[in-house]
Amino acid sequence: MGAPEESTGAARLTAAYPQLFTGDMERAARYYGEQLGFEVRFLFGDPPVYAQFSRDAVRLNMRLVEAPVLDREAAERHELLAAYLEVDDVEGLYGEYAGRDVEFCRPLETKPWGLTGFIVRDPDGNLLNFSEPAGKA
Repeated sequence: MGAPEESTGAARLTAAYPQLFTGDMERAARYYGEQLGFEVRFLFGDPPVYAQFSRDAVRLNMRLVEAPVLDREAAERHELLAAYLEVDDVEGLYGEYAGRDVEFCRPLETKPWGLTGFIVRDPDGNLLNFSEPAGKA
């Protein structure tokens, strides 16, 4: 696999903000803030129905839903990720989260394709993959 190809158009993509889903926005805001170290950028609505959390250059949007949008057991069985987040010190982040009793779906490990990372399960079953590219870990 080589370097990514340059786009042929003049416009460049500059960011992506995955949208996750929760059945309890206040619980999600507490979890992402206290457990994962994200800042609550905004909560929209009264009561809140939409939010954005950030940590460093990463942004995650959160939407309140009345029922799960994905079968939690199937998501876990097939590791259907809600988001992939690239990290520059995955071992340090893993240690930080382990110290906060974050629930891991997968422990810190190096994959055959070279990524070193782990998967966190949030209270709504969203799976977040935190990984570092080969050669950096």
